Amino acid sequence: MKKFTAVFAFVLLVSSFSFGQYSGKSSLGALVGFGGGGLTGTGAIPIAAEFNFYKINENVQLGAFAGFSSTSEDIGYGYKWKYTYIIVAGQGTYHFSPGAKFDPFAGLALGYNIGSVTLEGGSSSFWATPTVGGLFYSGFAGFNYWMSPNFALQARVGYFPYIGVGITYSM
Repeated sequence: MKKFTAVFAFVLLVSSFSFGQYSGKSSLGALVGFGGGGLTGTGAIPIAAEFNFYKINENVQLGAFAGFSSTSEDIGYGYKWKYTYIIVAGQGTYHFSPGAKFDPFAGLALGYNIGSVTLEGGSSSFWATPTVGGLFYSGFAGFNYWMSPNFALQARVGYFPYIGVGITYSM
């Protein structure tokens, strides 16, 4: 939890300094999807949020990304592994058609997966404890379909979630 707090504070600090330099509109988005950390087991639908706050030029934006997913895996004999993933990242996005109703994009993200794993149903002395989390980088692609000047539907593929849909609000 200390790592999450430190990384989250760093992203907020960087975004507060960068926001004053932003010369265009910023955007805030929310996503739900499939896949995010591990594809095995059962669990919650991954959720994510993004805040794009710095415009380098008409096509390129920088921002922050955060996500959450939890899953569990039944390993038998009444035991179950429970995995939790909290993603915090910086991202850069290239928009191929900025200002158009259909706005495809691609980008890169660099961040930290604050993963944890626990064994439910007993002691882990018999089972080897898996490890999750760590530094990651990812490519992503998708599109915004602008329903109005400030509101868009978004579809996205990449690391977190692997496939996601959501909404974007331009401020």
